[in-house]
Amino acid sequence: MSDSPNSAPESSVLDSAAAADVAAIGRIDAVKTVLRLLLETTGLRLGVVARVTENSWTCCAVLDEMNFGLHPGDTLEVATTF
Repeated sequence: MSDSPNSAPESSVLDSAAAADVAAIGRIDAVKTVLRLLLETTGLRLGVVARVTENSWTCCAVLDEMNFGLHPGDTLEVATTF
């Protein structure tokens, strides 16, 4: 993972359950609308639907207007998230 705060995390190979969740969320058209409304309502420039376990945080859907570089399927260690 990069030390730069604006660098995207390195993608890791997803386990089959995480990959299935990313694919399932990607098929729900309303998720894009919800993320858009979230950003418009809050003024945020990054919205993510994530699958969180004890050890990892996996992006399932992303609306990234700040060019942070997160993409569906990217993972982070839970300790690096808030």
